[in-house]
Amino acid sequence: MFGRSAIRVASCIAAGRRCLTSFASVPTSSLSRLATPSQCALNQKRFSQVEVFGPFDPPKQLTFKEVESRVLKAIRAWDRFPADKEALLKIEADFMKDLGFDSLDQVEIMMAIEDEFGFEIPLEDSEKLKTPRDVFKYICEREDVFE
Repeated sequence: MFGRSAIRVASCIAAGRRCLTSFASVPTSSLSRLATPSQCALNQKRFSQVEVFGPFDPPKQLTFKEVESRVLKAIRAWDRFPADKEALLKIEADFMKDLGFDSLDQVEIMMAIEDEFGFEIPLEDSEKLKTPRDVFKYICEREDVFE
């Protein structure tokens, strides 16, 4: 196809006439293929815009001390945590007996802990967690904390 078009162009230039009519007889699909970029060029353009970030560091292993402090921090950060209960909040404190929380408060505390650690605690499991120590043990088991 391309060779024929080149011959027609050359013959038009040599003859000096019928040049426009010669181009009119070239199939439009041939001209459109010459005008459009190749698939390779499109792929290069598309993949040249991909940014690679790295190298990635592996996630840091949690420690017992870090989990304990983050559990207590998440409970304190809960928006309805009473300021007068600050002194009573210990790792062994019972949510209902010592801190006076009801079941709705416990659900909201579990949501705050889920936000802190980035995973969901199923309802069946959250009903069993009665103290910050229970939450601490649950997170250590789930996140494989050994030190």
